[in-house]
Amino acid sequence: MDELISEDLEFDSTFAASEGRVFRGHAGIRQYFVALEESFEDLRLDIEDLIDVGDERVVLLVRVSGRGKGSGVPVQHPYGQVWTLSGQTTRQIDSYADPAQALEAVGVRE
Repeated sequence: MDELISEDLEFDSTFAASEGRVFRGHAGIRQYFVALEESFEDLRLDIEDLIDVGDERVVLLVRVSGRGKGSGVPVQHPYGQVWTLSGQTTRQIDSYADPAQALEAVGVRE
């Protein structure tokens, strides 16, 4: 996976902490998945749509599902991400709690 992620990647997450959190580089992506595993059981991230919007950007519409670790409360929530690429490498990921906000961020109207 390291070859697909820029070492200076900035990933602004909506799910790793309630107030959001920015993860940086290869180590940051690893920390992101550790944070998710600490919070959820039976975690699934399903890509529902991928939209190429040009300018080396794509929008991923994703559904996260699982159960809260400890509480067992089921979680199912759609969200959106804007990925900014540089050739074959991802250099920025911005997450949005509402998929429509991700589309709006790149000028796409539903």
